[in-house]
Amino acid sequence: MELAQAVVLFAMGGYGTYLGFRIKYSDDVEEKAKAKDLHPKLLGGMFFFFALGATGGITSLLTSDKPIFESPHAVTGFIGLSLLTIQTILPTLFEGNPGLRNVHGILGSGIMTLFLIHAAFGLQLGLSY
Repeated sequence: MELAQAVVLFAMGGYGTYLGFRIKYSDDVEEKAKAKDLHPKLLGGMFFFFALGATGGITSLLTSDKPIFESPHAVTGFIGLSLLTIQTILPTLFEGNPGLRNVHGILGSGIMTLFLIHAAFGLQLGLSY
């Protein structure tokens, strides 16, 4: 399961992040329009698959009588999903406050960094069994 989550992180998250930077920095109107269309779809998909993965992880811990929030992997996952929820809400507020676009970009980069750390904790946790 962790390998599938890593694919989601690197493929959907990585390319979605790249598209976010293309939206911000590209001078090509057509490229920017395509990126604006695909960016939220890819990262929304990443959120969906991460939420499913979290559900599976929590279920696995519950069925094996282990505490849910004991590992750094679980904590970083919870924080990451919480931040992704905020990140999802931010674009609805862009119109009234264009400065939130910068917050969205900085937060998004931070979330991706957090999920890289989360992946390392997941690998460490998987190798400990």
